[in-house]
Amino acid sequence: MSLLFYAASPQGAGQRLEQVLEAFLPAHETRVCRSMEDLLTRLRQPGNVDIAILLAASREELCGLVDIRELLQDVRIILVLPDREEATIAKAHRLWPRFLTDCDSDFDDVVAVLTKMLTIRGEGDVINSECRWVLWQDPTKTHNQNT
Repeated sequence: MSLLFYAASPQGAGQRLEQVLEAFLPAHETRVCRSMEDLLTRLRQPGNVDIAILLAASREELCGLVDIRELLQDVRIILVLPDREEATIAKAHRLWPRFLTDCDSDFDDVVAVLTKMLTIRGEGDVINSECRWVLWQDPTKTHNQNT
């Protein structure tokens, strides 16, 4: 499973989200991109990006992401927006994100969605068992339901 995190600024919401992700996924390699150029380079490399957590700190940055949406078409996207304005949300939907939130979030919602995405892909073992987000698997689901 290849994860990518994009936040042009390592401060503010970008710093908070990165700290949350580091606590949540300490054992999983996540590629961090700090510029649009770095993001484009990574997306053009061989090897799929399965999940991208993209933080657009401004509407201009969101427009830049929308401009490269062809490179993101097979990527499951969690998108962090600069605001909750109707025009911003409408533009964000051009990326077909799996989840939208904004920079004012505490990012607990991002962790919950990412947990679900990783669980669906069978990657639940990368989740830090010492943090407050614990992946619980129903033991009854591990047995064959047809017996």
